[in-house]
Amino acid sequence: MPDRWQTHSFEFKGGLVTNLSPYQQGFQAPGSARILRNFEPSVFGGYRRVEGYEKFDDNAVTNAGVIRGLIRYDSKVFACRGNDLFFSSGSGWTQVSDSGTYSSSGVTVGGTGKVRFLKYDFDGTEKLMIVDGTGKPFRFAGSTFEQLSSLPADTSGSSFIINFKNHIFLGNGKKLAFSAPYADTDFTIASGGGIINVADEITGLIVFRDQLVVFCQSSISVIAGNSVGDFQLKPVSRNLGCIASDTIQEMGGDIIFLGPDGLRLFSSTDKFGDFSLGSVSKMIQDELLDLIGTSPNGFSSTVIREKSQYRIFGYNTGYTNDAAKGIAATQLEQGMAFNDLRAINAYVIYGEYDGNTELIYFAASDGYVYRMEQGNTFDGAKIQASFATPYVPLGDPNVRKTIYKGITYLDVNGELDLSYSLRFDFDQKNVIQPDSLLFSNDSAASISYGSGIYGTSSYGGKQKTIYELQTIGSGFTVSILYETIGEDTDAVFTIDAATLQYTTNARR
Repeated sequence: MPDRWQTHSFEFKGGLVTNLSPYQQGFQAPGSARILRNFEPSVFGGYRRVEGYEKFDDNAVTNAGVIRGLIRYDSKVFACRGNDLFFSSGSGWTQVSDSGTYSSSGVTVGGTGKVRFLKYDFDGTEKLMIVDGTGKPFRFAGSTFEQLSSLPADTSGSSFIINFKNHIFLGNGKKLAFSAPYADTDFTIASGGGIINVADEITGLIVFRDQLVVFCQSSISVIAGNSVGDFQLKPVSRNLGCIASDTIQEMGGDIIFLGPDGLRLFSSTDKFGDFSLGSVSKMIQDELLDLIGTSPNGFSSTVIREKSQYRIFGYNTGYTNDAAKGIAATQLEQGMAFNDLRAINAYVIYGEYDGNTELIYFAASDGYVYRMEQGNTFDGAKIQASFATPYVPLGDPNVRKTIYKGITYLDVNGELDLSYSLRFDFDQKNVIQPDSLLFSNDSAASISYGSGIYGTSSYGGKQKTIYELQTIGSGFTVSILYETIGEDTDAVFTIDAATLQYTTNARR
């Protein structure tokens, strides 16, 4: 005779975990996820389906090849594709030319790699300086685009640019050239400019806590001081660096970047040096190594501050948009929680605030510039999202359980169609798996056998929905799999928690 009914509840938290064995994850982290694709851990709890993206401009940037750089300047978005610059306010792209709104005097951008921008204001007028990794820097001063051909030879070929203590710093190989204070064309020693030699190849620059952090391939240093008279280069790590320039971001009072052993925080690296204690991505090490191995053409990253989230994207010219890969890390009270991202193809990303609005633009090889965190689709395509719990033993892993009812708790604002499946015993081939069931709050939709809505109520402006499903299936361990199956317009929703009701049977 089976035992009386029993109940097991999941509180969904912890994010994606891949560094534990299936048994370990089921026992130690039952609220985590073994699959978390296009769902993200929410700062309010549960797993939230990601938002979509939309074209910023319905027209593609002309020219061929990948978009090499993005910036928002003078209330317009500027994009570099090929060797030309273009700008748009959202209704068509215009090339920066000799006779347009922005005059170029025949100047074109060199090279084929990434183009990086710096906005700065030394005299009451916001200007733009550009480096292409090949020639001398360029400048937008008002409406004129020009190459600064008079700069010293040490500035030629610079790939990185930043403003530190009102000096423009240019990173080129193992050298940092810096301007005189409040100057953008004077790099002479007599005026307060100079050169700082670094022992390693520079891979990125960022200003943090009154210091300039200099990331290199296998080392990290900081520059402290205020001027040429007291600038000092101090080592942080001598055997570990940043392997991908555009993964460096400030978030939550720290710097996150991609090192050879995973994602790291600068504060931990500064404290622990080269030891693995500085890595924050151990729980998804397999996923991260896969991202590194399948991204031969570089990385990009952004921070979504409203979500306390860092996103890193790998770029592979052989991938279609659907195959594009990324990883998100959300900063929660208990630490970083991760998830997989798919179908967001980003080679370059630029983000800023316009008033209270967070703007995030990205682009790749199709010539379009997109806005991230917009709408409920990926530019009209359905967002394919899936979340699976660990295989949970529900007590004794040697006792068979028969599950009769599943209850899921969601926050949803709009129509929703969601597939629900019970998966038993690690999906072994000899285990019978029950058919999937359907959640739907669209009254016009057809409802499959076994699905239904137990109750719906509103709390705090959100629609709280409880789905109660009659199920049948048995096994020693069980996982719940949720997959999006609805229309392209399905709204963002959060899966908060779930409950299983079951009886126990014979011991094996």
